[in-house]
Amino acid sequence: MNTTSRPRPPLPVAGWRELLLWILRRRTRLRVTGDSMRPTLAPGDVVLVDPRAFRHGRIPAWDDIVVARHPQQPDLEIIKRVAIVEADGQCLLLSDNPAAGTDSRQFGTVPVAALRGRVMSKIED
Repeated sequence: MNTTSRPRPPLPVAGWRELLLWILRRRTRLRVTGDSMRPTLAPGDVVLVDPRAFRHGRIPAWDDIVVARHPQQPDLEIIKRVAIVEADGQCLLLSDNPAAGTDSRQFGTVPVAALRGRVMSKIED
């Protein structure tokens, strides 16, 4: 599976609505620390995450960027792209830059319950 063959749309810059939702605590802020999601996200980028995105049985869509608990290091949160959502609720999560990080190719699929939220936008410097 070649995930680098098609260009990825840029993550939207946080507009007034996303910033208001963050102020109202409907979004959480997270700083990117690794290179695994380059070129979409770089170390130091700040993203706004919807922690309610996958509640009440909602599942991620293909190509969503999500925050998940690392299956082998539960204290570590990772940002990855959803490649596949299986019928049993397992998600295949991939890096945009597979040479720079681990993803489902190393640790397997992740249950929807391990997803902490959907990355909605990026805060510009």
